[in-house]
Amino acid sequence: MGVSERAPLQSKAPKIWEASNQTGQTLGQVILAQVVEDGADIDISGLEFDFVRSIRVWDVRHYSHRERGRDDDCSENYNMLLGTYGTQGDFRWQRTTPAAAPQWVLPSRRCSSSNWRRGVGVEWEDHEGSHGYEWVAY
Repeated sequence: MGVSERAPLQSKAPKIWEASNQTGQTLGQVILAQVVEDGADIDISGLEFDFVRSIRVWDVRHYSHRERGRDDDCSENYNMLLGTYGTQGDFRWQRTTPAAAPQWVLPSRRCSSSNWRRGVGVEWEDHEGSHGYEWVAY
């Protein structure tokens, strides 16, 4: 076959791309319509999804418990957030206090000159009920 005799190239575009070109919708609109139509969203409110709701994210932006002043007074300063997942997997942050944090987040709340902490920790409970956590200082 010569150059002028080539067969026309067939479109190799995915069907979803072809659908968006035919309907005048953006590709994102077509994908969203298919996800909703095909039922990609599922109900995770059942007990079998409790492991999702068990995930807690501890954001310790600043924690210190130090002696202040001449009277050996202690001052506890902190800026901490706790992230949790709701019934359907919706994530939210809320302010929290050192008293609410587990010991692995704040190993010591004693008053001392070197008691400070900053980092992020994630804890969870797996589907068998085993507890785990990970801490990253920064």
